[in-house]
Amino acid sequence: MRFIVVVVLLAAMGAAAQGKSKKSKLTEPEAVTDAVVAALSERGLFDVVSARDLATALSAERQKQLLGVCESNADACNSSLGEVLSAPFIVSGQLSRIGTAFQLTLQTFDAVKGRPAGRSNRVASSLEALQQVIPYAAAEATGSPLPPPPSRVVPVTLLSVGAVSFISGAVFGVITLTQERLLNDELCPGGVPEDGRCTGTALSERAFYLTQNEALVRQKWVSAGLMAAGAALTVLGIVLMPPFETPGRVSLRVMPTLGGFAVTGGF
Repeated sequence: MRFIVVVVLLAAMGAAAQGKSKKSKLTEPEAVTDAVVAALSERGLFDVVSARDLATALSAERQKQLLGVCESNADACNSSLGEVLSAPFIVSGQLSRIGTAFQLTLQTFDAVKGRPAGRSNRVASSLEALQQVIPYAAAEATGSPLPPPPSRVVPVTLLSVGAVSFISGAVFGVITLTQERLLNDELCPGGVPEDGRCTGTALSERAFYLTQNEALVRQKWVSAGLMAAGAALTVLGIVLMPPFETPGRVSLRVMPTLGGFAVTGGF
C-alpha cells in the first residue's frame, strides 16, 4: 500500500468565533482531522500517517539519537521514517465557518508529479452533520471508491414491525368498539334513557354481561398497547434511519451570516 500523509486542517472561523480562546479554536479542526484520518484508515487503501504521527515519529527518532541507539546502524534507525517522509500523496484541508454553517475543503497533492490529484468540498449546518459526510469527502479527495452506504436493515425492520403493530392495534380496537356497541344495543336498544334504566329484551344472565365487559376492557388495553408499541418502534426506526441522499459532488445552499445571507456550495 502507498503512504498518504494527512496534515493538520487549518481553521478560518468567522467573526462569531473571534471571542473564543486559541485552544477552543483548535478543537474543531483537530477533531475533523482525526475523523479524516479514521475515514481513510478504515478503507485500507492507504497507509495513513497524520501530522500527529509524524511529530511522534520525529520525537522518537530524536530520543534514539540522544541515547546513542542509532550510532551503530543509522540507516536502519531512519528507514521507517524515511518511507513515511517520502509519501507520494499529501492530504491537506481547511475547516471554515460561514455564519452558522461549517465548510470542509480537502485537497490531495501528488508529491511525485508535483500537482493536485483531487479535491472535495462539503458544507454542513453543524459539526455532527459534517462528521457524516467526511468519509465521502475523503474518498472523493483521494480518488478512491466511495464508502458503501450504511445499512438500513434495522431501521426498516423497526418501521415495518411498528407499522404492523400500530395497524393491528387500530384494527383490534375498532373490533372491540364494535363489540361494545353491539352489547350496548342489546342492553339498551333505543339508547340510554334520561333515567339511566335500559329496557332490553331477551337478555342473558347478568354474569354474562360482566364477563363480556371485563373482556372488552382487556381488549382495549391490548389495542392501546399495540398502538403505543407500534408508534414507539416507528419513531425509533425514523431516528435510526440513515440519510437517503448520498452526498454528491455538487452542493449549493443559502446560509445566514452576520451581514445577511451567503450562497455556499461545493463541487
